[in-house]
Amino acid sequence: MKAFPFPDKISSRQELARDLLYRKIPAADRGKITDQAWETGAKAARELIRSRPGADIYEHVKHQGLAVEFEEKDNVAGNLRYFSEYFPAAKKIVVYVEAVKKWAASNNLPFEKALEIMLAHELFHHLECTKYGLTAEQYTVPTWQIGKFKWGKSSILALSEIGAHGFAYTYFELMNKSGIKTDRPSR
Repeated sequence: MKAFPFPDKISSRQELARDLLYRKIPAADRGKITDQAWETGAKAARELIRSRPGADIYEHVKHQGLAVEFEEKDNVAGNLRYFSEYFPAAKKIVVYVEAVKKWAASNNLPFEKALEIMLAHELFHHLECTKYGLTAEQYTVPTWQIGKFKWGKSSILALSEIGAHGFAYTYFELMNKSGIKTDRPSR
């Protein structure tokens, strides 16, 4: 088992390769933009912890005015499993309990720890929407290009996921170093 089940800074670069627009990103830019997205998340985690010393993930979620709903299902679409989702208009996080249980078991984690990681990941997406701006928009590629002519701009959605990985990873790394107990009953 890895020390932390989410990707670290280096392995999070694989997320970019799964983006539909990956082939439009020049190879020379790929490492730079993934590192920038990771640092956006890591910086947000550091700022959040400094803003409310001693608070755990549940208190941070509550402080942001987010509701958390639990759906007792394994949410799989195609070949992707969704563990949780953030809905900005409703200011809520939906957790797919059976999916999280499977992920927790495959990473040898207690369900409660896995749930906290998912909440941290989704909290970052909320902070993107309300405070930092969308990490996906830090880098764009032309929507259409014929020769030298370029039209439109498309953002790279994987960058938001990399930022969320950086946030969750840094958040729990700092919480563990501070000695703040993060495991508590959530439901």
